[in-house]
Amino acid sequence: MDAKTNTKANNLVDVAGAKILRLKIERYRAFQKFDWFPKAGLNVILGGGDAGKTTILEAIALLLNPSNAALVSDNDYWRRQRKGGFFIGAVISLPPDSSIATQSRPAFPWEWDGRQACKPQESDEGEPARPVGPPVYKISVSGSEELDLTYAIHNPNDTTDIFSPTLRREIGLVRLGGDDRNDRDLRLVQGSALDRLLSDKALRSRLTSTFSDVDVKAELQTEGQEAMKQLNETFGERALPHDLGLGLSAGQGQSISALIGLTAAIEESRLPLSSWGSGTRRLASLAVAQACRSGCPITLVDEAERGLEPYRQRKLVSELAAGPSQVVMTTHSAPALVAAEPATIWYLSQGHVIAELSSPRSVQLQKRDPEAFLSRLTLVGEGPTEVGFVTEVLQREIATDLLDLGVRLCDGQGNTFTLELLEEFTKAKLGLAAFVDCEGDNTTRWNNLKSAMGDLLFQWPSGCTEANVIAHICDDKLEALLVDPDDIHTQPRLATLVERLKVLEPTAEFPKHDFATVKAVAGDRLRALIIAAASGDSDGALEKEAKTWKKHGKRWFKSLDGGRELADKAYVLGAMVKVKPQLQPLIDALTALTTRAPKATENG
Repeated sequence: MDAKTNTKANNLVDVAGAKILRLKIERYRAFQKFDWFPKAGLNVILGGGDAGKTTILEAIALLLNPSNAALVSDNDYWRRQRKGGFFIGAVISLPPDSSIATQSRPAFPWEWDGRQACKPQESDEGEPARPVGPPVYKISVSGSEELDLTYAIHNPNDTTDIFSPTLRREIGLVRLGGDDRNDRDLRLVQGSALDRLLSDKALRSRLTSTFSDVDVKAELQTEGQEAMKQLNETFGERALPHDLGLGLSAGQGQSISALIGLTAAIEESRLPLSSWGSGTRRLASLAVAQACRSGCPITLVDEAERGLEPYRQRKLVSELAAGPSQVVMTTHSAPALVAAEPATIWYLSQGHVIAELSSPRSVQLQKRDPEAFLSRLTLVGEGPTEVGFVTEVLQREIATDLLDLGVRLCDGQGNTFTLELLEEFTKAKLGLAAFVDCEGDNTTRWNNLKSAMGDLLFQWPSGCTEANVIAHICDDKLEALLVDPDDIHTQPRLATLVERLKVLEPTAEFPKHDFATVKAVAGDRLRALIIAAASGDSDGALEKEAKTWKKHGKRWFKSLDGGRELADKAYVLGAMVKVKPQLQPLIDALTALTTRAPKATENG
């Protein structure tokens, strides 16, 4: 699916279930202020550790919590400052048959203009008219200074109604958490996927009645029964309820039925699904949610890779992407990211700025090199020569292994592609560095990138990597430049020079195809000839030979290994004395990573 189709699929408003169109978070955990416009379908949030990805999921989960049993603490307030409270609000679209419009006090919808909820025009009677555009509703949960939660529906006429647990359960929420307590949807918790699937409203009362008849006291040993007897006498003496027994009971926010969950056969016994592996529980929870006969609950997946092998990661993410529900997912997994199609990819920076990565360049890179999105810093080389060259240089100049620094080297696949990719990544505030040629175009855009990236962007003053390195190799060492360490490309490289000279010097004779003959024929233009062949320059070629000349570079350094060979030769043949001062600012900027720890975010 191309980027245009992908974006269209994720902009649909008339999805089968509920959909969050806008999410606002204020003073909640790590976020002082956060504003996000998630899309329909699968939303994948990427970002470094402690950037706040899980906080977004926790905020949505609290907003759509199916009961009033949630408790908050000081840690849920920004910088643990309760003064001013916190606010989590959303603009949400609901299915046409939602009970929000048929409650005892029906809520009035707003109009959605694509960025915000707007008041509809009033009717002649003074009541809000039905929206012209898609109807949406504004909902929120607020935390007070006293650690109390208030759920509200905000109407266009400036009134508020209670955002009831019943309505929240109807909207539905499936949550595949990143910890080991993600079996909620496998038990009869109110509002869980299993509860919605069974749709038996009288089940709880029947279970409570059955459980109350169970005489647990009869199972006590002698000492325990004697203690119960004495306690019963004490209650009687103090005019408290007596004739005591033991039975299952539940308090506020608890439910006996929540103890009931799915079990599965294993050999000759049955085990609760909640005791199975975390990956199996995740897939089971999703299967239960998908089996529900109605509704498409909003789904939250924290760390999609947790407990799953790569093939099951791909299976999980593919099902989420293909389903009708809105999904918000975080991941640090390359297989999971590749499988996220169609999806909208978001990057959350340490500064809590979230940006969409949806350009054709990003979509292609997502499939080709997903780790470029998942590293602490992505170093984009314009092509394989640059990637190989800078890899060899950095391994020699920086004592710390690049993997330990979290640096990923990525092939930008051309000057224009790299420029567009860098612009998008810089805007999204990804950790970024680059090593590129200077082709003499897009000067303003490259200058703007340099201002944004500083020393983390290296661009040759002019020309390509091959030209800038070979220019500093002494005349008497040019022959050594042709020699392939594996003796595979030595003769083919020599052949590229002969092919070019036969066109450039049509009267020249080549009694031998050796370097001495090439040097004699080329004369003063030997260095330029080598640079042209090594870089695949087709200037001067006959029309029928132009494509062949462009391929000459692959016999030289137009590959990852070729780039490393060129860097090695720069050191061995003395060119690095002139080249390294140009590279030093980039080397220093990357070296600084060894002494700068990633920025942590409180309650991220």
